[in-house]
Amino acid sequence: MRRPGALAVGLALTVALTVGGCSLVGSSATPKTTNTAASALSALVPTYSAPLDAATAKTGTVRTADAIQALIAQTEIVHVAGTSKLVAATKSAAAFYGVERTVSTTKGFDTIDQGNAMEKLLVEAGWTERLTSTTTTGYSAQLSVNTSYGTAALLLHTDQSPGVAPIVLIELASPDLPKK
Repeated sequence: MRRPGALAVGLALTVALTVGGCSLVGSSATPKTTNTAASALSALVPTYSAPLDAATAKTGTVRTADAIQALIAQTEIVHVAGTSKLVAATKSAAAFYGVERTVSTTKGFDTIDQGNAMEKLLVEAGWTERLTSTTTTGYSAQLSVNTSYGTAALLLHTDQSPGVAPIVLIELASPDLPKK
């Protein structure tokens, strides 16, 4: 006895459902589009849950730093040295949460192009470019973004000086924490 092929069974099922006025579960004649680019870009902007305190500032700032670092291809990353900490208030400045990452990359990796591309994506995500600088050995961009709790700041710096491993430096600061 010969069994019908999967294609024939699928075709017969589709015809039967269509003639009967049914549609396949989850199917639609006009499927909704998803904006994957928008959701991927939104990860590049820090968000903080209420109330803004050291813990929520840490969560939002570290999560955003992770997303920014993820713009660098994992295959190009050799080592990541980083620190994140609550920076205490001074007489002239409020406390904030800061993240610093130095990402060493493979020899020959063009960190200037990488930094420039990262900055363009960050601006597309909603960051405002404050200052950029390009030299033959590096690239720097200072950016800021308004959040529901104030302004977050980002410094993106690259260095591909001869004789040293190319690096991408990410420095991210949360909005100022409320005074206690």
